[in-house]
Amino acid sequence: MADPVQDVEQTTDSGREIIVTARRREEKLQDVPIAITALSADSLAAANVTRVQDIQQKVPGLTIQPTASGPNTLAPAIRGQRQFDAYITKDPAVAVYFADVVQNRPQGLNSALFDLQSVQVLKGPQGTLFGRNTTGGALIITPAEPTNAFGGYVTAAIGNYEMRRLEGAINIPISDTLQLRLAGSLTRREGYTRNYTTGQLLDDDHKNSWRASLKWEPADWFSNRLVLNGFEADENGVGYRAIGIKLGTPAANLYPQLPAIFAAQNALPFHSTTSNLVNFTDIKTFGLSNVTQVDLGGITFKNIFGYRYVYSYVNFDYDGLPIEAFRSDELSRSRQISDEAQFLGEAFGGDLNYIFGGFYFREKGFNSMSSLSLGSPRPNIGDPIVNRSYSFFGQVNYRLPFLPGVSVTAGARQTYDERFLRTKSTTNGVCRLRDANGMPLNPCQTDLSTDFDKLTYTLSVDWKINPDVLIYLAHRRGYRTGGYNFGGNTLAELAPFRPEVVEDFELGVKTEWRLGDVRGRFNIAAYTQDYTDIQRNVGFFVNGAFATTIINAASAKINGVEMELSVTPVRNLDFSFAFSHVDFKYNKFIDPRTGGDLSNSEVAGIPRYSLNADVTWTLPLAGDAGDVVARADIYHQTHTNLSDTNVDATTGIISPTSIIPGYTLVNARLEWRNVMGSGASLALFGRNLLDEQYYYGGVDLAPQIGVSGAFTALPRTYGLEATFRF
Repeated sequence: MADPVQDVEQTTDSGREIIVTARRREEKLQDVPIAITALSADSLAAANVTRVQDIQQKVPGLTIQPTASGPNTLAPAIRGQRQFDAYITKDPAVAVYFADVVQNRPQGLNSALFDLQSVQVLKGPQGTLFGRNTTGGALIITPAEPTNAFGGYVTAAIGNYEMRRLEGAINIPISDTLQLRLAGSLTRREGYTRNYTTGQLLDDDHKNSWRASLKWEPADWFSNRLVLNGFEADENGVGYRAIGIKLGTPAANLYPQLPAIFAAQNALPFHSTTSNLVNFTDIKTFGLSNVTQVDLGGITFKNIFGYRYVYSYVNFDYDGLPIEAFRSDELSRSRQISDEAQFLGEAFGGDLNYIFGGFYFREKGFNSMSSLSLGSPRPNIGDPIVNRSYSFFGQVNYRLPFLPGVSVTAGARQTYDERFLRTKSTTNGVCRLRDANGMPLNPCQTDLSTDFDKLTYTLSVDWKINPDVLIYLAHRRGYRTGGYNFGGNTLAELAPFRPEVVEDFELGVKTEWRLGDVRGRFNIAAYTQDYTDIQRNVGFFVNGAFATTIINAASAKINGVEMELSVTPVRNLDFSFAFSHVDFKYNKFIDPRTGGDLSNSEVAGIPRYSLNADVTWTLPLAGDAGDVVARADIYHQTHTNLSDTNVDATTGIISPTSIIPGYTLVNARLEWRNVMGSGASLALFGRNLLDEQYYYGGVDLAPQIGVSGAFTALPRTYGLEATFRF
């Protein structure tokens, strides 16, 4: 990736230029022929965005939901592409990069957004320039770099629910060639979901994050940047609340009083649960990024080495009721290393620029899932799980000398993936792993290995009609590697699922304009995607125990549009608006176990429509008294679905227990910046000011087991924040 700039926004005579690194070099956002949303650290703070999950409220087409494990383990989705499970045997549809290194496991992703330089969201298949192939896109988080000036900041905040947050950074220029930056964040908040059975306060916040960055530039032609970071969450865990039940199912038959239990829960306040499980969350991560850049005289060599360790031990109760429908304890450990070598250069007087290189990734880990399904214990163990990936890539961009303003881009990547899984599984002490004749394996374990390879590519043409208008057409092919079903029983169910493939076309227009004193920017992108071999979870019962498998039984067409508008109608007044529409339709979705047609299912976790808007007014005070900045934000999304298989194959009706209603959030912030020239700022902030009661994730097991559970989201929160910069 190109060297990050000090701020994603740079002020010019025509307004604010936004600099991005979507093609691994610094370019203006308005010059890059793909859909990107870029957010600076200042814009995130102004919008009260303090967690990774909150980024979705500022980026059209992006959805970030928790996995079943809760909000510390996220499932980002872009343009209808997502992976809900967090197991090492599966890969995400949207790759998250921190300090240029892919964060392949989602545990610990919802860390605090502190001391950042920028957040960039790249939309659509990333099949050429980024290390891990993805079908949805990439979320790139870039921390602030060390500089050659001493300074830093401290931010402290307090709020309701006993919220306390402390973060800060200090930049130390050790010498003219060596700079050090240290940063950290502590967040505390009591839980807002009361468990009326155990007495716990769930959905609390107890996170610690730290970072150390060292930049060494001993010569003009050489630089090295080392980033170490850690994260820890020690919390009570997520509170599932039952949102629906279904009669005639195993849970309803086992517990005839289920309707009365469900009614008793519904009589309690919204932010409550009656689960009989004492919850816990223990997550630790450590990461290392080392980026070396060497100017070889006309060609730049860049090497990105990464390491990440993840430990996660969580439990959760899907049903949220004082019964044993389905609960699980899950332990995961993994280590990954990666290395990417890039060569970047120019030719033909700068009309052609190129990048080529290679990428290597290795991940080794352990997954343990100890579930209790309708009273039947079911431990699953994957140990070891080993994933390897290596690829070779190249991309060129050429400004056509005979067509002024017209450029073409072409790139390709050849990827090879290898998977290994040693799995063990029992139910009530009886081996669940069966041979081809249906007999239990002895010993109760099996070794599985497979490999995949795929060629992916990018093609685009763009026309810079004038300095303020760009029109482009892009065509890409991306894929998400296959893997193994961690919860399989028989050898057939443990057969590897195939990779997903997405081919898309994207037509976009990017414009900047000025009418008198009115300045604005308007970008719009329309896309269509052919999505094949879609990996989907299907649930079923085996010998009285609930199990899931992953199938490649679906293909789909996805059409959509995204637009972003920002306007400064008068001095010191800014307005922005963004909109996304995702039209996801299955062409074919057949349950191979039953032959049932599930093609009318809604896509899980993706709202059909979402929008956000904000308005900011800045009042400069007299002399050096500072500025008063008032801002209001609104976010709305339509309903989403909890399950991949949410339609009744016999009736074609969407399961009502799988639907999460849409919701609207209103946030605001009032800030006095640079109080009396002191370098200090004071702010009042509020989130979810209308106290909207809504769900933001969960699992629908009602059709199979009898109960559907979801997480309740944060109620109204507010507080006071103080920042001092030095």
